[in-house]
Amino acid sequence: MPRLASLAFGALALAALSGCGVSSMPSRNSRFEMDREGEIDDEDIRKAFEARPQMPASAIRLAYYTLDPDVAGDLEKVFNGLPGVSSVYRIPALLVTGQRRLSEGNGYPYDPPHEISLKKLRLLAARANTDVLVIVDHGYRNQGANPLVATTALLVPILFVPFLDTEVKGYVEAFVLDVRNGYLYGHLTGEDTRGEPYATIYAKSAKDYADEQWIDLRKEMQKQLVKLVEDERARKLAPSAPPPPPGAADPLAAPPAAPPGASPVP
Repeated sequence: MPRLASLAFGALALAALSGCGVSSMPSRNSRFEMDREGEIDDEDIRKAFEARPQMPASAIRLAYYTLDPDVAGDLEKVFNGLPGVSSVYRIPALLVTGQRRLSEGNGYPYDPPHEISLKKLRLLAARANTDVLVIVDHGYRNQGANPLVATTALLVPILFVPFLDTEVKGYVEAFVLDVRNGYLYGHLTGEDTRGEPYATIYAKSAKDYADEQWIDLRKEMQKQLVKLVEDERARKLAPSAPPPPPGAADPLAAPPAAPPGASPVP
């Protein structure tokens, strides 16, 4: 009986907590803007068109900033494994938003949003003498319970009714930019949904699904990053065609038009 009572209490506590759901949205208190709308003018547009990639062919110095500090260690391993990357620097939240390390990701929904701008991140990356800036966002959401939770007022339904929703919807998103001029090398995205919309208390938890999900999302992002860097390195190493000598005719150019009234050439 004591064991049954303990099990019942645990199930009731789980039912109460499940209505809150499980989610990880660390960036909810941060407002990221590529460029503030009030500061954008025609000169910014012109500079964006004129920007050219300046990623080195090797010995790439990479800086990164993540809106999810819990995955920073995993990201550092990903970046260190990229071809040609010689050093990796994590831009700390303290320099960007003023958040101290132990308060990262622990803000409250009603706190004023922290400003995160691309120009500031580029400046911090430049101060670290890096070439490429990667900005990463990651999060997931889970509802916690499904409509069957209404049937769990008694002990027996709680133990056997699949009233839990363990389905987890997660994502990862990354922007890869040139530190010197803001050139956008790539915008990488990955999404994943797994878990069960109807599960019992004996099933795998939503957090377990989220942990597995992040492993696959991380691998997908790494694959996209490797392709992006290798494509850029190949473009840098490809021999360029020598310029034509002065006065040489372009073989693809159309012949000069005949003057008005001239007879056609036979």
